[in-house]
Amino acid sequence: MIKYILSHTNVAINYFGFSIVWICCAYSGAQGVIALALIPTIIFLYLHFMIVADHLKEEIQLILIAILMGIVVDSSFSAFGVVSYNGNIASIPHLAPIWILCMWAGFAAQINHAMNRLRGKYMLIGFYGLLAPLAYMGGEKINAAFIAEGNINYAIISISWAISLIVLFKISEYLMAK
Repeated sequence: MIKYILSHTNVAINYFGFSIVWICCAYSGAQGVIALALIPTIIFLYLHFMIVADHLKEEIQLILIAILMGIVVDSSFSAFGVVSYNGNIASIPHLAPIWILCMWAGFAAQINHAMNRLRGKYMLIGFYGLLAPLAYMGGEKINAAFIAEGNINYAIISISWAISLIVLFKISEYLMAK
């Protein structure tokens, strides 16, 4: 019984921890203050790593892979004019900003925990990815990001995230099977 309570408590902490990270990261983009994203993300990941000590190496690998995916996906959005981000590095204007990469790191920390029930349900994972424009629209409401005009941009975000989520779950399954 105690193990059951602790396992569900960890999932709740994981979910709410990432929710706080997401809000802090979005406000970091809106305010242009990197520390608003970095500090909560570092604290969240530190606590996350303390909880998942049995698969620490794999969790770190998954998070690093997710950050690399974030660089590719969100930098591509920026380079192709799909999304414009506040908080970019001035000398590299189309590189995904730090606050977006912190979101990718925090999001990846949920895959084996708060999102674990989705494992193997690729249609559902893909559907969840199709909802990604809602998060971008939330960032738009607080002036952290701006989606370019046209429904095609929402479709690009949706499809990119659906594919990214499926790939991240597949990578997670591979890493956890080691």
